[in-house]
Amino acid sequence: MNIPVRNVYYLLLYAWNHVGEGAETDVSAMGCTRLPDLFAHVLADITGRLLARGLDRGYQPREEAIRGVRGKLELAGTIKRNLAPQARTQCAFDDFDHDVLHNRILKATLRDLGRAGIDSGIGARLRRFHQKLDVVGDVRITSRDFGRVQIHRNNRLYDLALRICRLVHDNLMIDERTGESRFRDFRADQRQMGALFEDFVHNFYLLEQRRYRVSRPHIAWYQAQGSTASLDRLPVMRTDIVLEEPGRAIICDTKFYKEPLSRRHGSPKLRSGHLYQILSYVDQRSGRGSHSDVHEGMLLYPVVAEPFSYDFRLNGHALRVRTLDLDQEWEGIHGDLLRLIDAA
Repeated sequence: MNIPVRNVYYLLLYAWNHVGEGAETDVSAMGCTRLPDLFAHVLADITGRLLARGLDRGYQPREEAIRGVRGKLELAGTIKRNLAPQARTQCAFDDFDHDVLHNRILKATLRDLGRAGIDSGIGARLRRFHQKLDVVGDVRITSRDFGRVQIHRNNRLYDLALRICRLVHDNLMIDERTGESRFRDFRADQRQMGALFEDFVHNFYLLEQRRYRVSRPHIAWYQAQGSTASLDRLPVMRTDIVLEEPGRAIICDTKFYKEPLSRRHGSPKLRSGHLYQILSYVDQRSGRGSHSDVHEGMLLYPVVAEPFSYDFRLNGHALRVRTLDLDQEWEGIHGDLLRLIDAA
C-alpha cells in the first residue's frame, strides 16, 4: 500500500491529539516525499516557535568548585581537592537553566536527524537550530529518557516535538563508527502502523463527529461462570472503538495488514481470526444490553490493492467489512470516515 507522507503526518496528529498545533505547519506546501524530510521540516518549525517564545527552563542539580559558598557545602570534597587556599569550596546546588531533559532530547534529535541524508535545505536549517541550542547539553539519549520528561500546561508545546523525536529515535539507525544515520520507513511495519491506524480512527471520531459517544471499553464475558482462578484466565476483550447512541452501538475493530484477505485456499477469504474476534465482541456486548438494543460490528482495513465492501448478518447482528483509502487527498479520507458511520 502507498501512504503519502503528508497523510502519515495527519494520521499522527490525530493519533497524538495534536490536530490544532500541527495545523500551524503547512505540510502540503512542502512537497516532501520522504518521512525524514517531513519530520525535519515539522521539528524545525516547532523549534523555531520554541526559541521565539523562550526555551523551557528548570532546576538542575550541580556540584562544582566555586568561589564562596552556594547551596550545600561539600566539606569532604573541599578538603580533598585542597580548595580552601584558593578561596573556593565544593558545593552542591540547584541551577535554574535551559539544560533540561526535554531540551536535550530536542537538540539530540536535531543533530541525529540532520545526519540522516535529508534534503540539504532543511538539513542546513536543522544545523542552525542545533547551534542556537548551545545552552543545552549535547548528549546521546535513550528510550528511557522520553518517559522521564514531565509535560504540563506551561510546556505543552514540547509534547508534539517530543512525540516526533520519539518516532525519529525509534526508527533512526545510527552507524556508531561513522556517526551517519539512516531512517527506517515505518510505513512497512504492521505493528507500528496498526497501533497508529487504531489511534487515528478512534481520535478522528472523537473529534470530528457528535452523533456518537466514542470509547474503548473492555467487554466482560457475558454470564461467564467458573472458579476465580479459571475466570482470571479468560482473555481481556479490549475494543478498538465503540460508537454509541441510545439503543445502538457500533463496535469497530481496525486492522492494518499488507494482505487483508487470506489467499491460501483458492478465492480470497476474510481472515477467520478477525471475523471471529469482531463477532465475539458483538455477541458478548449484546448479551448485556436490552433486547431492543442494536449491536453492530465493523472491520476496517486500509486499502491495499483495491477497495472492498462486504455486508453480513451473523448471529442476528449486522456486520460490515470496509476499507479506507489512505492514498488520496486528506479531504477524501475525512469524508470517507464520516460516511462510514453516517450510512450505518
